[in-house]
Amino acid sequence: MHLARMPAAARPGAAGAVAFAGGGTLSFVLPAPLPVPDFVAGIAPEDRQRLLRFLVATGAPALRAAADPGLAALCVALAAPSRVAPLLARPEAGLTLWHVPPAPAGAWRLVSAAGIRSLLPPVGDVLILDGRPPRGAVVIPPAPLAGLRLEPGAAQKPLRVVVREALAGRSPAASLLPALAGRAAEAPRLRALLQEAQLLHPARVTRVEDPAGPLGAALELALPDHGGGVFLCGWLRDPLRLVEGMAIRAPGVERDVPADLLHRVPRPDLAPTFARAPLGAGGDRPGFLAHLAGADPAGMAQWRLALRLRGGGTVEVTAPPGLMPAAVARDLVLRAVHPSAADAALLDSCIAPAAALLHAAAQREAAGTPEHLSYGSPPARPRASLIVPLYRNLRFLRFQVAALARDAETCATDIIYVLDSPEQRQEVDHLLRGMSAMLGLPLRLLVMPRNGGYAAACNAGAAVARAPALLFLNSDVLPAGAGWLGAMLARLGRDSRLAAVGPRLLFDDGSIQHAGLLFRLGQDGTWLNDHYCKGYPRHHEDALRARRVPAVTGAALLARRAAFERAGGFCTDYIVGDFEDSDLCLRFRAAGGGIAYEPAAELFHFERQSIALHDGHARTLAGAVNRRLHHRRWAGDIAALMARHPAA
Repeated sequence: MHLARMPAAARPGAAGAVAFAGGGTLSFVLPAPLPVPDFVAGIAPEDRQRLLRFLVATGAPALRAAADPGLAALCVALAAPSRVAPLLARPEAGLTLWHVPPAPAGAWRLVSAAGIRSLLPPVGDVLILDGRPPRGAVVIPPAPLAGLRLEPGAAQKPLRVVVREALAGRSPAASLLPALAGRAAEAPRLRALLQEAQLLHPARVTRVEDPAGPLGAALELALPDHGGGVFLCGWLRDPLRLVEGMAIRAPGVERDVPADLLHRVPRPDLAPTFARAPLGAGGDRPGFLAHLAGADPAGMAQWRLALRLRGGGTVEVTAPPGLMPAAVARDLVLRAVHPSAADAALLDSCIAPAAALLHAAAQREAAGTPEHLSYGSPPARPRASLIVPLYRNLRFLRFQVAALARDAETCATDIIYVLDSPEQRQEVDHLLRGMSAMLGLPLRLLVMPRNGGYAAACNAGAAVARAPALLFLNSDVLPAGAGWLGAMLARLGRDSRLAAVGPRLLFDDGSIQHAGLLFRLGQDGTWLNDHYCKGYPRHHEDALRARRVPAVTGAALLARRAAFERAGGFCTDYIVGDFEDSDLCLRFRAAGGGIAYEPAAELFHFERQSIALHDGHARTLAGAVNRRLHHRRWAGDIAALMARHPAA
């Protein structure tokens, strides 16, 4: 069979020809159009289905005629459906559900006056369509089934009510759950509807915790990781070893929890409850954590844990709904176990993968254009842009602004504060506006749409900076005197091979906090960040010597703007604020740039004043996760670097 498509302007009687690849031509004269009913009537019933499937599967794609209304009308007539696919629920959320008969594997298509389009196959006996299909639409299932007419009917309930009844286990709605859950991963609106139903009508949280009983369990967290997986945290007391396996369940979904992914951890908080239990506490590690990658493509909002017993029975416990903002879920993952119980295997295979996915999702949720406020007239050609991220702690802000205003060098810079706790906008705006007017110091303020962390705040400030040199300064760093910025700029200017310069930083008692950053191997075999001369007297001989160093701290880091942009700015993969500065310095080095320490620049650093206020870092595993990420990326480079630099 050969196909040819004539131009739309062709009229009956027009001559045409078809050339064949193997040679030869076929000439013809375009006949007068035959009405579709007459054309179809001339085809034997047993041939209609073969022609129909040829046209929808081969003819329409080959001729790019899927949207041709004439071809669509012909296909509808050829289908002549006698069977009906009834509507299961009133259209809602842009979706309709239809009951279809069992069919073999193959392509499903929808044919209507609007054209021919492919469909995702049904799940079970439920076909899910985006939107209400056009009137007279026909579904073409795989052979040998004939076409199905879509019958709108008079559905009694909207889809969200059907979903709610399904979640409650009321028949016959419960039979729809596998179909809905199976399609939710590919249908965002259906996924949202399922999540909404679970959140607005959650199942009751349940646990088994009778100290006198032979079994106890709870699923305290079941968090979608925003990447198709789920993070679990709970406990199991099984002194008689009744449990032989675990699975998590959600509407229409069940996933095994493999034993090799289950990490058992101590739970001192359970000791008072089970210490005197008749059957004993059931072991010193009743807690468990697991990250099941790929187990939750639909992003279910609430899960149950099924404990399979050796005798064939099942005990279920139900977690609270776990769908929440990614940053909140990330912080729960990082607090799921005490740092003393987090070994390398738990960090690398469970905590870190889940936290990384949630952190990336939190960065996406925090994305947006910062609000930009200006106070005073900025200098026309600043030598440096001073970028200060702010997060909650404003205790030193007045002192820092006053110190910058007293120094002629910093007065001539482009000073940018970046507020990463936007709930403080009114307070910071009022404070900076007043101090700028009182001191005659031009300032700018960027207000981040949401908290995104140190790296994101610094990158936002760099994006609007106007100078060829960028000085990143913590809000808890105060100059020890004037001239410090000039000393750092002069050092950067004397050596074109330098990408960054760091100053001497002092603790509040006058001892040295930083005279350059170095790396040391920790007892766990991962590289740690440390500082030269930390705790030494202010005027210690080694701290007075300008030199090249492996890296410098981000508390006060002056970088060439061109080098910063080539490096891609601060890496936002680190959670909240740790290791971004050394990561940046290592990327400077990888690009051929050097790092220098300049002792003539001296400032006080009241360190870690802001990060201690962040729930995602304080008393969590964020530091351990960041350190291991940093080690995986840079261990080889650091080892080679420290072989060339003394560690003392």
